[in-house]
Amino acid sequence: MPLVLYIILASGLLDVFLNFSLFWKARRYLGVLLLSIVTISTLMLLILYFNKPFAYVVVFVSVYRVFNLYRGIHSKIQIEHLRRISLNSSFRLWLAQIFIAFIWLCFISVKVLTNAGWEILASLNLLVGLVVYVSVLRNKKVTHKISLNTNLEDSKVPTLTVAIPARNETDTLNECLESLISSDYPKLEILVLDDQSTNRRTPEIIRSFAHDGVEFIPGRAFNYEWLAKNWAYQQLLDVANGDVILFCGADTRFDRESLRFLVSVLENRNKQIISILPKNVMPGSIMQRILQPLRYCWEIALPRRVFNRPPILSTCWVVRRDFLTKNGGFKAVSRRVSPESYFAKLALAEDGYSFFQYHNVVSNKLPSDQYETALRLRYPQSHRQPETIALITLSETLAVLVSFVLLLASLINGNWIVAVLSFVAIILFSLCFGTVSNITYAKNSLSSYFIWPLALFMDLWLLHLSMWRYEFGTVLWKGRSIAPSVMSHDTSGEDPLLYRAH
Repeated sequence: MPLVLYIILASGLLDVFLNFSLFWKARRYLGVLLLSIVTISTLMLLILYFNKPFAYVVVFVSVYRVFNLYRGIHSKIQIEHLRRISLNSSFRLWLAQIFIAFIWLCFISVKVLTNAGWEILASLNLLVGLVVYVSVLRNKKVTHKISLNTNLEDSKVPTLTVAIPARNETDTLNECLESLISSDYPKLEILVLDDQSTNRRTPEIIRSFAHDGVEFIPGRAFNYEWLAKNWAYQQLLDVANGDVILFCGADTRFDRESLRFLVSVLENRNKQIISILPKNVMPGSIMQRILQPLRYCWEIALPRRVFNRPPILSTCWVVRRDFLTKNGGFKAVSRRVSPESYFAKLALAEDGYSFFQYHNVVSNKLPSDQYETALRLRYPQSHRQPETIALITLSETLAVLVSFVLLLASLINGNWIVAVLSFVAIILFSLCFGTVSNITYAKNSLSSYFIWPLALFMDLWLLHLSMWRYEFGTVLWKGRSIAPSVMSHDTSGEDPLLYRAH
């Protein structure tokens, strides 16, 4: 085993100890020293063993150890909270490097990396592609548009409130409200909260629909104990009169029968909350077409229900008001980036949640807004942990590199078993992204089957940029910074079932 690797592993143990209360006060000085040791020893390992694949994996993990050390020195997070999360990250990254070193030692001892070793690697990559593709097919089937024999009659529908938080909107809000007032829903209340917009256009648009029954709600002063969107949701909940509430953004469009259909699904299936996957307007640029399917991949391309984490989107979701209030309203999720996911998980435990495609609701979000939404969501979705980002990065990089590198190398060396396994894996990954893209836009596009490597690399860019902005920069929602609130809230009660139990 290389001496420099022992130094890296030993420094990992010191990294863990640095986060103990005894040494934490001196972290700025000890952290700089340890960061220098990790950086120098990692570079030496890379130079001395540049032809060893396991050396690259060790170096890869060290990059995130350096990030975690740098975070401990420069982060603006509350000190005690920072110490706890740094300790957890240090320990997990150190264990990861110990595991890699152990596997490296096994390979050195038994000389496993023969043709059989490459075949095992190709088989594992194929297995990943198969699991993801099966998940996509299952979710496509499960979320396929629900059909109802009849919608609820006027006399049987519950009262419905459509609640829209609006801040610095443009004509998109005008189009949204026009689609809502044309609805055939008989017991409808439309509330639009002007969340202290800095432009005049937003309140003007809302007031122009007053004669159509749209109610203008002036937003109260922003409470910095909350995320801005959740604070807006709570204000809308406070004044809503409907037994059922539909939350949506200003970029959402409804047809005449959409509201009745969604409430009918809620009632006929006896659900507490439903969320829909809308039809999206397809952008002209291929690169822009990646953004929204990429976001949806995290909802429908992973076996989320296995981990009791149901897919959900904030575009349009419908919930019973008494279910919201019984579970603490938005105060229970005041600092969660995706508050709707909290309530969906609670409802799922009692078979009270559904997620499905519905193309009569259209999302017309600009690519620039999709990009900012991805940055706002990606790091919190990864539990705000550098080690989770490392695992996702390694998985996605291997999915691309292992597939294509093994295919090319096997063709050159004449290893046809590895070539076939790699080629099938590439086909499965292509089918996965192509299928999700077709679901996103409700339209077949041949190009979507060939751009999955670009999509994975874009996801890695968004992951790391989101992580950097949350830890050291600024993350905005409608012009307001949300990073301090998101990063300062404790994740110990992240599971809503545990939260409710307490």
